[in-house]
Amino acid sequence: MVVFNKKDSNQTDMEKWFSQINTSDFTMTNVGILDLLNPSFVSCSHEKKELTLSLDVKDWELNPEGGLHGGIIVTGFDTTFGLLCHYYAKPNMVCTINIATTFLQPILPNDTVEYHARIISHGKTVVSMVGEARIKRNNILAATATTTFMVLDKQMDQTK
Repeated sequence: MVVFNKKDSNQTDMEKWFSQINTSDFTMTNVGILDLLNPSFVSCSHEKKELTLSLDVKDWELNPEGGLHGGIIVTGFDTTFGLLCHYYAKPNMVCTINIATTFLQPILPNDTVEYHARIISHGKTVVSMVGEARIKRNNILAATATTTFMVLDKQMDQTK
């Protein structure tokens, strides 16, 4: 596992850290809902404080009308925002304060959604971000979101 060091943080370090998302030793994504969602790293920008993750729509995520459930779309945003915030807050834990989502287009079975997140303000304890969810086929903008996260005093247990 790549260990994070804030003073040495750069584009290469960021890419190495996020490329671990689908490995068994990346403890944040191998349990619970993140394990079920199985996000994939697409790209990041250290300079712009951006992250793009990809999630494939699975049958269990569908609503009764056959589209991706809105709560799962929000979960995709929260996952992307959370991992981006974790990168810059490490070794501290973070939590979502609020998240607002606007749904623009339905996401269908077998679609792949790319969630793009960008930090717009990063203070000592509060981080504000914006995001877009795009359906990979035809680059369709499906949803947008804004969020605020808090960086906690508690540090993550890195032994798990």
